[in-house]
Amino acid sequence: MLLIDRGLLDGSAYVSKENWQALLDDMGVNVVMLRDNRYDAILHMCTAADGAEKFYASLNNEARYESIAEAVEKDKKLRNVYMGHSRWCWVGNKDIPDFNTKINNAKEWIHEILGRKTGSSFYKKFLLKKGPISAST
Repeated sequence: MLLIDRGLLDGSAYVSKENWQALLDDMGVNVVMLRDNRYDAILHMCTAADGAEKFYASLNNEARYESIAEAVEKDKKLRNVYMGHSRWCWVGNKDIPDFNTKINNAKEWIHEILGRKTGSSFYKKFLLKKGPISAST
């Protein structure tokens, strides 16, 4: 399984409808084709800006340049563009006390998508660094 943070259709939330349609037309594709043929499932984790505002880190995270209102607007656009997928799953913020609970909800969806019962899990993270290439390689 491969989880990605951003999908191909995310660009639609950052440009006008006209520019997005022009791009799709230039590529000879449409939203349904890109969404349904590219992804086996969509797991949409709602932005913290919508319902968990105190956790929305626009002040201390350089990657977040949008205001809360802008983040909510973009998240709703993304929700609408991906929602038509037959295996679209939603992880919202309602009644979620902390981020760990939200992650656990996401993991439950992943287990359901994979057809597995939830159980113990472990994480392996790898940091890949580019180093000098030796003469023997």
